[in-house]
Amino acid sequence: MAAISAYLKEFWHRSNKNIIMTNMHSDAYRPGIARHLIIYVVLFSSLITVLATALQLYWDYKADINFINNQLQQIEDVNLKSINESLWTSDTRELNTLIEGISQLRDIQYIEIREEDKIWASRGQQHHRNTLSRQYPLIHSHRGQDIEIGKLTVSISLDGVYQRLLDKFWIILVSNAVKTFLVASFILFIFHRMLTRHLFTIADFARDLKINQLDKPLTLSRRHKQKGNADELDMVVNAINQMQRNMQEAFGALKKSEYRVRLLMDSTAEAIYGIDTNGRCTFANPACLHLLGYDNYAELDNNRMHELIHHTYPDGRPYPAESCHIYKAAHSGHCVHIDNEVLWRRDGSSFPAEYWSHPIKKDSQLIGAVVTFIDISERKHAENELKKHHDHLEDLVAERTSELTRINSELEAFSYSVSHDLRAPLRAIDGFAQALQEDYAGQIDDTGKNYLARICAGAQRMENLIDDLLSLSHVSRIEMNRSRVNLSLLAEKAVKKLREIYPQRTVEVKIENNIQAQGDARLLEIVLDNLMANAWKYTSKKQSAQIEFAASRKENKTIYYVKDDGAGFDMQYAAKLFGAFQRLHGNEFEGTGIGLATVARIIHRHGGEVWANAQPGQGATFYFTLGK
Repeated sequence: MAAISAYLKEFWHRSNKNIIMTNMHSDAYRPGIARHLIIYVVLFSSLITVLATALQLYWDYKADINFINNQLQQIEDVNLKSINESLWTSDTRELNTLIEGISQLRDIQYIEIREEDKIWASRGQQHHRNTLSRQYPLIHSHRGQDIEIGKLTVSISLDGVYQRLLDKFWIILVSNAVKTFLVASFILFIFHRMLTRHLFTIADFARDLKINQLDKPLTLSRRHKQKGNADELDMVVNAINQMQRNMQEAFGALKKSEYRVRLLMDSTAEAIYGIDTNGRCTFANPACLHLLGYDNYAELDNNRMHELIHHTYPDGRPYPAESCHIYKAAHSGHCVHIDNEVLWRRDGSSFPAEYWSHPIKKDSQLIGAVVTFIDISERKHAENELKKHHDHLEDLVAERTSELTRINSELEAFSYSVSHDLRAPLRAIDGFAQALQEDYAGQIDDTGKNYLARICAGAQRMENLIDDLLSLSHVSRIEMNRSRVNLSLLAEKAVKKLREIYPQRTVEVKIENNIQAQGDARLLEIVLDNLMANAWKYTSKKQSAQIEFAASRKENKTIYYVKDDGAGFDMQYAAKLFGAFQRLHGNEFEGTGIGLATVARIIHRHGGEVWANAQPGQGATFYFTLGK
């Protein structure tokens, strides 16, 4: 449609225009482009410098804040348990030693251990300006009850963060400013050398060009180039020289163009007609006459097309000419595309039509419009049928969504039942069994003590199993928040927790630096915790074990893996490995059989895959990928 309208506009212009050649007036040149280029380059360079500096400072600020939060988390993970024990035993010396170590961390301003109104130990001076503070409740478990025995308060000063940012601000700002200024200056020099001076030559040539002096070609003072290595300026020169040759052929080309446009109008299947600014028909092609039911153009010539074919809305209301989009296109100069109106035939019947109205100008003045339209009756019928199917599909989707909502509600209720109804009697069994062990130890023989120990162990294992089941259910329903995640840091964090739990183990752990992935940080932390704990567990029979976490690229995919030299397993059971309650080593190693099932569910939620490779007695390697 756009090509047809372009041909029509060309035909309209060329049929009403005389070609007149006049001498161009000479204007004084001023170096406007160079001056404006300098201003724009400097402004843009300054903007980039400011943005780059602000972005770098923001990143550094976030890094410092993350470092502070990691320090606070480290205090909670590493020191809180020791402080609890020392405060419970009133070991002042040990408390002072512990907070002395904490106070050596970067930006620590003040730290104290308080029991109600009594301060057991403190370091530093407390200020309330530009600080971050965090309180940790000190809780001691005594006979199955958690007792808050005090609070640990840690205050961190932000003055160091701000000073480091200020120092870096000046370094980054000055270095970026110098760099961008040098680059801008070089670009300006190259622009003038390669383009501006040649533009002056081209402008002088174009200004002096006359119709009777078309034999002198345009040439630029440039180094000779090999044939086939022409650049944009060569293309401009060649185009201007070609233009001189083409001007002599202009009248013949115009006649050929008029013939092609007329042939196109007569042969196209789309209906086309033209109107002037009064809405009167100026031309119509055969397809237009056929769709509207007219025998010849004389029946439309100089008649108002709106009153003939466009006088009524689809619902039967009168359609004023002033509201007609075709009429507006001829007066506003804007192209119009409408597909929700009807046109009327000569016999009084109507049909849904899609039309395009393109304004026509002559010497910058609107003189009318060209209208192209088609009958869209079949399309409207197909759209109505499609809408019926779409409505039916929406009903099916709504029904399925309601069913899924009900199922999720039942799962929530089941999780609540497991968390509360099963834990209460389980804790009672464990509590009373421990009470018997502690209060009646002298009255129970060794067999009874063994029974009580087995009761406590079974209750604990049952509670662990409930926790794992709830965790498995939770990771399936939790909302995912994808972001950039450093898996190396998560692996290091998991190993650190394992070393604290099993300090007697000798394990060499290799973790590849800065392994990045896209995913949910909380869920990926669970994956690394389970895989590292799995490797830790199945190497427990070795005096000196080795565990490795790394990544590799294969077939445009990043494959992450955790490798150990532990017990391994027979690959014929690999298919069962990631199912719930599947354990390949019996009671030889502790566990509930839920960990790897949790890993698989998280990886699948990320659109990835998980698999393993192993040999009995020679260790195992667990691989996983993450979707895009």
